[in-house]
Amino acid sequence: MTDATDRMIEVIEDPAIDHVFIEFADVNGISRSKQLTADTFLEKWADGFTMNLVMLAQTPRNHVPEGTGLGAEIGHSDGIVHPIPETTTRLPWRENAVRVLCRFTHEGERLASSPRAALESVLAANDFGFDFYAGSELEFYLLEEGPGNEYVPATGGNHECVSWATEEVSGFYDRLAEWAGDYGIDLTALHHEHGAGQLEVLFDYGRPLEQADTTFDFKRLVKQVGRSFDQWPTFMAKPFADRPGSGYHLHVSAFDDGQNAFEADTGDTLSERGRHFVGGLMEHADALTALGTPNINGFKRFEPSSFVPYTASWGYDNRMTAVRLPLGEPRLETRIASADANPYLVMAGTIAAGLDGLRRELEPPAPTEGDPTGDRPELPRSPELALRALETDDALVDLLGEDVVRMFTASKRRELQAFRDHVTDWERDQYVKTI
Repeated sequence: MTDATDRMIEVIEDPAIDHVFIEFADVNGISRSKQLTADTFLEKWADGFTMNLVMLAQTPRNHVPEGTGLGAEIGHSDGIVHPIPETTTRLPWRENAVRVLCRFTHEGERLASSPRAALESVLAANDFGFDFYAGSELEFYLLEEGPGNEYVPATGGNHECVSWATEEVSGFYDRLAEWAGDYGIDLTALHHEHGAGQLEVLFDYGRPLEQADTTFDFKRLVKQVGRSFDQWPTFMAKPFADRPGSGYHLHVSAFDDGQNAFEADTGDTLSERGRHFVGGLMEHADALTALGTPNINGFKRFEPSSFVPYTASWGYDNRMTAVRLPLGEPRLETRIASADANPYLVMAGTIAAGLDGLRRELEPPAPTEGDPTGDRPELPRSPELALRALETDDALVDLLGEDVVRMFTASKRRELQAFRDHVTDWERDQYVKTI
């Protein structure tokens, strides 16, 4: 057995531990799990545990989509989830429970449509020998239940980096920092974002797979901390029409024998390989919009001439572009994704697009100075267009895997159908008395 396996068993054999959650991220990045007794886990973990595979593909409201490859096509059969020992973590909000992340197999084969497996596949396709690193920045709203069961922000007004507004959520952040340490997440900073009740909490960067696990954990942790205060943190992209949306900014860097592969030797900010990586991001920007904007609400976040990217563009320290190169160090910040996106798929898509740019030596257009609106192609303005761009992007489908793209697009189309079937208050307000 490995050291990680020994540690997993040691942690779960602790008499204080009664329960083990075997956990995984579904297509939406939502945590799903089974709760086992510690004795059951220790007895059976080596063989794995059964799990209905369609759990990976269900919509946020648990509608079962057709055409995912995981439902009726295989008789709604089970797969096997296998614990990943190195992810064993005691739950800081449960004194007697541990969670272990899992990977999927079906009929003895690795399940390629699992979001975590898709990221593993992309990283395995890295034939340049780069050491990739990634860092996640996620914005979210901290909400409370107000009169009439409406959600209201935990702070009032727009207070970007205003000290007293940040202090108003000190209790939430103190508990988040305490539990994050127990959960293995190294928090580095908190600031109040522009919207009322909108926060951004930063944590340390790492290797892509570990960073995706950490980002998945972080979102779960934020929600648990909020519930302990009877608050509702949400990573919904645009919870209020008249307030800013919440983004997921992903930072990516690459090293070759310890040297920054994106840094030029000639004094230019970006190396040739860095340009090719950006060229790949520009080439596949429409498909990346699908992965980064997985819910229809997220498309309401895009606004021209704003800090939210509206075009397939890039620039030096330009927050109005889809890809930004921060000053001081050659790393890439992709700004397309919204906070509700699945971190495994965002990282997989971003690195896959960059790898294709490197393989084909794609040159990006000139960097944008100022507002790119009107000068660069617009990103897809609807989920239908974005999903079509993803499934017809042969290079990205090849790198991500046909199975995960099929599952993702089928699940998102089922969600869109549920939206179309719903009659809203807006429609009644507009048409009952006027038509």
